[in-house]
Amino acid sequence: MRRLTIINFLIVLGCALAVGLSWQINHEAIEAVALKLFRAEGRSAFTLIQTARHWNAIQGKVYVPVSADTPPNPYLRTPDRDITDNLGRRLTQVNPAYMTRQISELLQDSDVQMRITSLDPINPLNRPDGWEAASLRQFEISGELERVERVQDRYRYISGLIVQRECMQCHEDQGYRVGDLRGGISFSVPAEQVDLLVSEMQQGSSRVHALVLMLLSLIGVSLFSLFYLVRGRLQASVMAQAELQQLVERDELTGVLSRRALMERLFTEMKRRSRYGQPLSLLMLDLDHFKRVNDRYGHQAGDLVLKELAQMLEQHLREVDIIGRYGGEEFTVLLPNTARLQAERLAQRLCQAAAEYRIRLHGGDLVQVTLSIGLASCDTDLLSAETLLARADEALYVAKQRGRNRVSVYGQD
Repeated sequence: MRRLTIINFLIVLGCALAVGLSWQINHEAIEAVALKLFRAEGRSAFTLIQTARHWNAIQGKVYVPVSADTPPNPYLRTPDRDITDNLGRRLTQVNPAYMTRQISELLQDSDVQMRITSLDPINPLNRPDGWEAASLRQFEISGELERVERVQDRYRYISGLIVQRECMQCHEDQGYRVGDLRGGISFSVPAEQVDLLVSEMQQGSSRVHALVLMLLSLIGVSLFSLFYLVRGRLQASVMAQAELQQLVERDELTGVLSRRALMERLFTEMKRRSRYGQPLSLLMLDLDHFKRVNDRYGHQAGDLVLKELAQMLEQHLREVDIIGRYGGEEFTVLLPNTARLQAERLAQRLCQAAAEYRIRLHGGDLVQVTLSIGLASCDTDLLSAETLLARADEALYVAKQRGRNRVSVYGQD
């Protein structure tokens, strides 16, 4: 009897250890989802701030009235920092760094915190804290320009700032060159804001694991059976995480990247292009007269055409190329380390392949579709992601205006 009690105790203990391990793996996987969600939020916030900074920089000089909240910037040493307008008002120049700091001060009383920082700041108030300093040093060593982490009770995100040509008027005296890492912008929010998004997953996981422990303990299965059960649960957990990743990154209909995931990849490729000077090209593809397919055969047939065409395009792309559904019948293809001439040849092949392709509908009808393609490249220019997209879209418009079923290159047509 005593031996049976010991064996039962060991079985229950083994169940508890195995289920506890499964719960821990699920808990860590769900925490990884929380980090991924905040990474996406941090990238979006950084993109907005960078766009505002870029706008400020390309204006040449931006002036605002001097006030208690906006005094002259003592760290901006230009002879025309302060001027007087024709109404007699005193104006002071607001450069991108000063503007960013002003925005961060407006956020001081909110849950969202933002900082512009540097290991060699002009303004001592921009000196990094310990986590920011460690992140910037890691960027210098690894070449990565992004970090996200939960630090105590806050989620923190930082992305590196690369010296652009327009930055040199303020930072040339510090010894920077175009392409150098000169600092970063960090964001943080209370942990509970992000944790709320995944709390139901955590609670559901805890309830399921508690129930499994009770059932296994009551049934008293052998350790050998328990091993296979836990292994099955671990595999199910991995599949669930893979499905969640698929939902976040893939377009449900065509299987290519979703627009959100596509923009994240574009953001990453633009940073790599800015950092290392490699060429980058972008294609905007649009199905010609796609509305006629929907009107004649129905939307189910139109969905089949989009799916088949996306698969055909993937077969004609290189492994390094990135394709995503931009919206409706529009697709976008990123071509890393690809100059304009090489990208144009690839675009022509895609255009020809689409024209030669035939899609068989469920009713047996064969449908032919053609593509209009707009191409934009940044071989040597330092462009923003928004500018590259706008140029490709403008070239796509030209291709449509000139009869469709053709490739138009920005700046040439």
